[in-house]
Amino acid sequence: MILRKLENSPEKMIPVAMAFVVVGLSLLTIGITWPRFSPSIPHLGTDWNDFFRGVIFGIAIVLEIAGVVLAVKAAAAKNRKAQ
Repeated sequence: MILRKLENSPEKMIPVAMAFVVVGLSLLTIGITWPRFSPSIPHLGTDWNDFFRGVIFGIAIVLEIAGVVLAVKAAAAKNRKAQ
């Protein structure tokens, strides 16, 4: 619903897209460093650690793709308005 309101204003869509990319990259960093810090978390077993690491990677990838798609849509809408 919030993203539908952004379709009319590409100027507001670009910061949201960059926020998605930044959050995705932050989650990617957490996923990469997960094996180093997971022993400090109560040990649940390697299967659960792998599961949570995979979930973090999946969410990060989805957020980055969503950010890129929003940025491309904003650039296309901005070009349409300029012409």
